[in-house]
Amino acid sequence: MSIKFTESPPKDCSKKGHNNLFHNLKSNRKLLISLSGLIFSLLFISVLLWLFLHPNNPKFYLKDLSSINSTISTTFISKNPNSHAHLYYDKLHTYLAYAGVQITPDLALPPFNQGELDSDIISANLVGPTSKQPASGTSMKLTSLNLKIEGNLRWKVGPFVSGWYKLEVNCMTMQINRPGMPVPASSVQEAECSTNV
Repeated sequence: MSIKFTESPPKDCSKKGHNNLFHNLKSNRKLLISLSGLIFSLLFISVLLWLFLHPNNPKFYLKDLSSINSTISTTFISKNPNSHAHLYYDKLHTYLAYAGVQITPDLALPPFNQGELDSDIISANLVGPTSKQPASGTSMKLTSLNLKIEGNLRWKVGPFVSGWYKLEVNCMTMQINRPGMPVPASSVQEAECSTNV
C-alpha cells in the first residue's frame, strides 16, 4: 500500500528564521552605512565652512590719549578685518591701568555692531585717577599706561550668529608725565592693541 501526500511537505522552520535574520542584518547594514555617510558628509561640510568662514578677531588701535585737568580723553579705532562676518559688541567698558592697577573707574560704552571690513572711531572721557593709583614714589618721566577695554563679542556669518565671547583689549603706550601729575598729558598715537577673545 502506498501513501500519497496531497499537500507539500512542511518546510524547515530553522532555515526560514535564519533567512529573515540574515535579511534584517543586511537591510540594517545598508541603513547604517547610509546614516554614517550622511553624518560624515555633514561633518566634512561643517569643517569646510569653519575653515573658509572662520572669522578673525577684531583689531583695535589707540588713536589718542590726553588729559585735561582730571579728565582723560581717549580715542580708539575698532576694525573688523572680516570680509564675510559682522561683529556685535555688548557690555563694553573701558578704564586705565598703571603697573597692573586700575587707576580710573570703569566707563560703560554703548553697544554697537560692525559690518564687513568696517572701522569705527570710539571716544571716551575717563574721570581722573581713583584712590587706587600707585604711590607717588613710583612716578617717572616715562610711564607705561594700559587702556583696557572689556566686554562681549559675537560674530554673524551669513544666517548663523555665534554665542557671546569674552573680549579683552589691552592698549599699551608710553607716556610723558608732567611734574606732580599722575596722569600724562600726551601719548604716542596709533598704538596697536592686543585683542583676546
